[in-house]
Amino acid sequence: MKRLLGSYLFTTTCSWIAAFVVPLAILSLTNSAVWTALTYAATMLPYLVVTPFAGVWSDRYSKRRFLIGGDIVSICLSVAIYLAMTRLTGGQAAMTLLFLAFASASVSAVHHPMFQSIAPEMMDEGALAKFNSLVYAFDNTTYIAAPALVAVMMGHFLASDIVLFCTVGFALSVPLLWFLPGLPVSRGRGAGVFAELAEGIRYVVRDRNLFSFSVLFACVNFGLSIIGANLIFIYTAIYGIKQDAVGYYYTIVGAGAVVGSLGAPWLMKRIGDANLIILCCLSAGIVALVAAGAPTAAVFAVEWALATGALSAVVVTFFTLRQRVVPATLLGRTVGVTRFISYAAIPPASILGGVIMDRFRSEAAVMGIGGAVIIAGSVLAMRAPAFQRR
Repeated sequence: MKRLLGSYLFTTTCSWIAAFVVPLAILSLTNSAVWTALTYAATMLPYLVVTPFAGVWSDRYSKRRFLIGGDIVSICLSVAIYLAMTRLTGGQAAMTLLFLAFASASVSAVHHPMFQSIAPEMMDEGALAKFNSLVYAFDNTTYIAAPALVAVMMGHFLASDIVLFCTVGFALSVPLLWFLPGLPVSRGRGAGVFAELAEGIRYVVRDRNLFSFSVLFACVNFGLSIIGANLIFIYTAIYGIKQDAVGYYYTIVGAGAVVGSLGAPWLMKRIGDANLIILCCLSAGIVALVAAGAPTAAVFAVEWALATGALSAVVVTFFTLRQRVVPATLLGRTVGVTRFISYAAIPPASILGGVIMDRFRSEAAVMGIGGAVIIAGSVLAMRAPAFQRR
């Protein structure tokens, strides 16, 4: 478990730093909320195009080899981003960085089902809740530490140099994965890729709980994306925060997310999986509506931290539930399909948010729309059988 968590920490930290720096670079090149939102959409699109097929590959082949290959590709992409930042200018640089952001996100899209489905192969079912809690706590600690680290580093280094430093982290992840203990042999080729993907789709659609929660998360991700794609723009253009200080406000938001992820196992035991998922999503939607009237950047960050804390608990709960109830031979595809459904709303939501921000220059509109959609999805999800039984 320690090696797997260590690899995840290195990979996540470096991926997050690159994902934070590239939109800032594109914003500096274009000074456009739409371009920034397009960058966000480009990083989400692979979860629609790539993740479902990555789920099939996860059920077929060695997950460890895919994870190692992903880190090696990430090293190459970090170098390419560095070269684009230092050798190109203007629209050519912006377009190239947009493509590289898409490529980097494609690696992450493959990583997710591989990592989620390798965990049950390496540990007992009873350890999954704690493992997922630690994983998502690492995610959110990175959400706190990476922006603050970037903010400090931007005072001493160029943005391109910061991206180049990420190659070290990806390189450190490789030996940790290489020496993982022996894993079950993958089942190899079965039916065709599309036939196996169809089997995964049928499984998710027939399971009313999985399907209901996937639709709920599509609503949640729409709400998060119409807001999240514009966070940098909101802090800089609306609240007047300097770019090199934006990371500190992300740190406040990340603190709430860490608390939510670490508290999830305790809440799961006392509230139940379905109740926790739906009620936390509902709470996050309500908080998003309240945050629409935040008078300062600090108040906005605290309120958004409460929302992300609730949703962090939801993520840990759903990951654990999915790993427990889905057969091992279908887990990779189930992860891919549920991820596809829940992420389908992200690209259009992020672009819509950018258009709204460019036109109205107000965070209230995107916060109001995002919160309302999350609340609507939570109410619909109350029809899930697992929730109705309680």
